[in-house]
Amino acid sequence: MTPTTTTGDSEYHAARATLYCAAAAALTYPDEDTVRELLDPEAREGIERAAEQLTVSEEATALLEALEETPVEDLQVAYNQLFGLPSDDGTYAVIPYEAHYTTRDEISSEQRRIATVVGLMEEFGLEPSDDFAERQDHVAAELELAQVLAGQRAVALESGEIAAAERVGKAEATVLADHLVEFVPALAHDLRRATEEDAYAAAADLLEELVTYDNGQHPEPTVSTEPANGGEAP
Repeated sequence: MTPTTTTGDSEYHAARATLYCAAAAALTYPDEDTVRELLDPEAREGIERAAEQLTVSEEATALLEALEETPVEDLQVAYNQLFGLPSDDGTYAVIPYEAHYTTRDEISSEQRRIATVVGLMEEFGLEPSDDFAERQDHVAAELELAQVLAGQRAVALESGEIAAAERVGKAEATVLADHLVEFVPALAHDLRRATEEDAYAAAADLLEELVTYDNGQHPEPTVSTEPANGGEAP
């Protein structure tokens, strides 16, 4: 399927922001409020419309349907089994941190990698919320960064601030090519392998397809400059 809008269209980038928001929410702890917000009729319509623009309709629909069909308590059990509870040998089924995949737990490299992610978030005004207790290279936090950047780009284009939109676009290219694409496919693979819960298998599919598609729409990354607006991480 070919996208119906172009990368210079503010609505296109608003659609990207919507999908990154949905993907981030699907990979945070599934409390009643989070699931309710994703399945709210207006929100669901927005996600489905955005997914059509970015060629991920099948994956987005599968996620929404699985969330609708699965009790929140079952989602919570599955989430804890995947991310929250170690096995008898002390390992976790899935480790949702970029540095785990990109440095293989080499301490100095891991610290540098995390610091790079933190620096990007600080540059664009993204601060962890009080109830987000994860490291900032957590996949949901990086998806939230992608959401904020896409939203900033949409606002800049809507306001006719082309130079600002271009600056944000360069930052997006860096986040995608140097961070998300570096670990999301492997994380999605591990998630599919580790879960029997349809909602998390569908979340893995949407996550991988969205990041892979979006990376393909961006030029080679260059050093980013000043942000257009701010935001708040999960």
